[in-house]
Amino acid sequence: MTLRHRCFLAGLLPLTLSFPIFGGCRSVRPQPPMNLSEPGWTIRQGQAVWRTKPHSPDIAGELLVAMHRDGRSVVQFFKPPLPFVDAQRDTNSWQVRFYGQNKRYAGRGPPPKRILWLQLPEGLVGHQTGTNWFLTWPGEEAWHFEDLVTEEMLEGFLVTTALPQTHLVQSGETLPGIACWYGVTPESIQTVNPGPASAWLKAGNPINLPVAAPRP
Repeated sequence: MTLRHRCFLAGLLPLTLSFPIFGGCRSVRPQPPMNLSEPGWTIRQGQAVWRTKPHSPDIAGELLVAMHRDGRSVVQFFKPPLPFVDAQRDTNSWQVRFYGQNKRYAGRGPPPKRILWLQLPEGLVGHQTGTNWFLTWPGEEAWHFEDLVTEEMLEGFLVTTALPQTHLVQSGETLPGIACWYGVTPESIQTVNPGPASAWLKAGNPINLPVAAPRP
């Protein structure tokens, strides 16, 4: 079962793009960078193409998406050595930086629904965000994330390069759902847990997770 069933780089373009003014206060103190080497992070890495609106130029670059089970997330879009966008969400705050325009937006509470980079992590794991963002799988491992109103889009592919060794099963969780969250296949989880899934896929049980793929 592929990731699609479960849930290129162009020349450097100047970021002379216009961004809407998002809700939030620029005076909010900047969040310190999150330590992705801490236990519990799942990290996906790959490539993506970003288009801010129809007929605007495509921007290709490297993409990193990190998620923690406590609700934190980090998204970085860059073309070494230049960063394009950096966004992170804490349990009750958020911030996003657009380096091309030297702009930073931040706020408390849930992030603005308009910002792609703060909605992407939830979209990738199949969570409904209650916004116009919609994720599709046009290829075996490729995905397409788009705002159906503004037509801003990001598309690419990612592989999981870091994840915890174990997962604590929560009530109501399914094997495909757990696999989708970590960006792996159900079969890879079954391989590292002895016996049938019915024996270990129970709320409160810690289950093994597979070894992550090599960094691309």
